[in-house]
Amino acid sequence: MLISNQQVNSVIKAYEVAGNQKNRTVQPTESVRRGDSLLLSPEARELQLIQKNIAQTPEIRSDLVNELRESIAKGEYKVTSEQVAHRMLVRSLVDRIVGG
Repeated sequence: MLISNQQVNSVIKAYEVAGNQKNRTVQPTESVRRGDSLLLSPEARELQLIQKNIAQTPEIRSDLVNELRESIAKGEYKVTSEQVAHRMLVRSLVDRIVGG
């Protein structure tokens, strides 16, 4: 691709115009003087609450882990194939929803 001097000059002029426009001073108006504000939708507030609850929930539930260990040690922990299949389907659906 060949670039001519005319093309280079056109680009330089375009950037000079854009640069000059950036340096202009803007007179403050009433809307500019006002402080910023943010209004969250009810859904966004609910999402914040959910995220806060998730952050406060321990990653490992020690009580449940200990209970399961005891059940396994006693030989009382039983999982049916239907339960495994159900959890696999649920996990697959969650992955699709979260993954988009």
